[in-house]
Amino acid sequence: MKIPPVYKITSEILSLISRVDTNLMYLSSLPIPKELKQKIQRISLLKSSLFSARIEGNPLTLEAVNKGETDNEKNKEIFNILKANKYLEKTIKNKFKINKKFIYDLHSLVMFGELGKTKGFRNEMGAIFNQAGVAAYLSPPPTQVNGLVNQLIEYINSNVEKFPLICAIISHLVFEKIHPFVDGNGRVGRLLIFSILKAKGYGEVYLIAFEKYLDENKSDYYYYLDHGLKKTEDYLVFMLNSFLKESEELKKQIESAKNGKEKLLPPRQEEIYLIIKEHTIASFDNIRRRFLKVPERTLRYDLKKLVDKGLAIKIGQTKGSYYKISL
Repeated sequence: MKIPPVYKITSEILSLISRVDTNLMYLSSLPIPKELKQKIQRISLLKSSLFSARIEGNPLTLEAVNKGETDNEKNKEIFNILKANKYLEKTIKNKFKINKKFIYDLHSLVMFGELGKTKGFRNEMGAIFNQAGVAAYLSPPPTQVNGLVNQLIEYINSNVEKFPLICAIISHLVFEKIHPFVDGNGRVGRLLIFSILKAKGYGEVYLIAFEKYLDENKSDYYYYLDHGLKKTEDYLVFMLNSFLKESEELKKQIESAKNGKEKLLPPRQEEIYLIIKEHTIASFDNIRRRFLKVPERTLRYDLKKLVDKGLAIKIGQTKGSYYKISL
């Protein structure tokens, strides 16, 4: 396997890179209120984790996760990816060098609690299966895995590719083709994209949940992964489009929020607001059941803040009061 594969930066690819970069520059330069930025980051990380799991067949929706209507096993898969996302966000600083330990750590976090899953690189033959369950690609023999991963890491940390987006997307393709682990390669490979971009100082890219586009176009994603080593330019165009579409969507969300069409609240107050909205009229007990570890006094303070901001109305004056959304 040649690392990196042979490809050309076509005019179409160059245009897509430029458009994504323009969006990222816009997001970086925009004076976004702290509460809004925290909210966007929180939602983007959750979306990245959820849609990465959905690509692998997890059926949960964003609405179900937000409402807590989740199966423990399926929920665990998503929150394992979320923990890995937070780990890379905390660990990687500008000019961080990707290494095998870091890749192992991502894999351990993603696979946490999955019994019977082998740690470390695989010591058996592996294959990549298409959506029909047919082996579409036979991975390199296990004896070659370590050497190929070393080559990939060398490429990632070098300046061979001047465009960080291209380096990250190509590395994802190569990682999936090496298929170094028995399981979890797709999830780790997509985390590797963010890891590389962050290590190369790529602005606000962590806010872009490109996995949403991949999940919505899953058949195309698998097709371009399958043929990526031979039709590398086509693969690059598809993946760049995932960043472009989701960065455009993020711009719209931020502009909507800045224009006052969206409520800017601290995380817990926002969740309380959504609980009241969901119940139409909510008692304090309705809210407390969702925050068993939060002191009652703190929850009452949050409710008072919502009332003070004109977002909720308190009905009654006793402890048995109810709350509804202010229309």
